[in-house]
Amino acid sequence: MSSLRLCACALLLLTAVPATAAAQRVDLTVTPGVITFPSTDPDIAPLVAAAPVQVSYRIRQNNFAPWSLTVLAGGDLNSGSSTVDISNVTWVATPAPPFQNGTLSKTVAQTLASGTGNVNPARTGSITFRVANSWTYTAGTYTQTVTFTLSTP
Repeated sequence: MSSLRLCACALLLLTAVPATAAAQRVDLTVTPGVITFPSTDPDIAPLVAAAPVQVSYRIRQNNFAPWSLTVLAGGDLNSGSSTVDISNVTWVATPAPPFQNGTLSKTVAQTLASGTGNVNPARTGSITFRVANSWTYTAGTYTQTVTFTLSTP
């Protein structure tokens, strides 16, 4: 068997969703916009990490109200007609709190960070996405879009 040629790229789209009056202000930045998992032999590396993603957020005029930063995948990882279930992609986040570790979902937005009140000046966290590596995946370049949403009530 040859080594797995899984290159799971996630284009990270940004969405800031203030759910109340326009006076409330939220800012969200995610860099880089695309991550790539290196091709690695599953016998040597059963879990493969991409380079860390930096997530910066700022929330103003939120008083003591709660806020949340969530992440939602647009579907499974796709390479032509081949797929890898998105639940094979997990993440490790720092600093904790407010960030927390998790597993990507295509149906339910997963909480990446949460808190209450204002966050000003901006704060930054580091998110390292990891994919479970397996010989059962068909070799190919897999892609999927992941959306980050920062919201206040």
